[in-house]
Amino acid sequence: MSTGREPGDDEDSPFPACPRCGDPVLFSVVTGPHTGFASPCGCSVPPGLLERE
Repeated sequence: MSTGREPGDDEDSPFPACPRCGDPVLFSVVTGPHTGFASPCGCSVPPGLLERE
């Protein structure tokens, strides 16, 4: 699912942007040491990629 936004377009969002589609990520699920997915968009995202600085 994509809204056509670039990651980081909504800097005021309390949720991190999905690095794949740019949608806000409410939570992520780790399914293995190098695999996981973001929700609600469902994009495949490796663990640690959504960490904020």
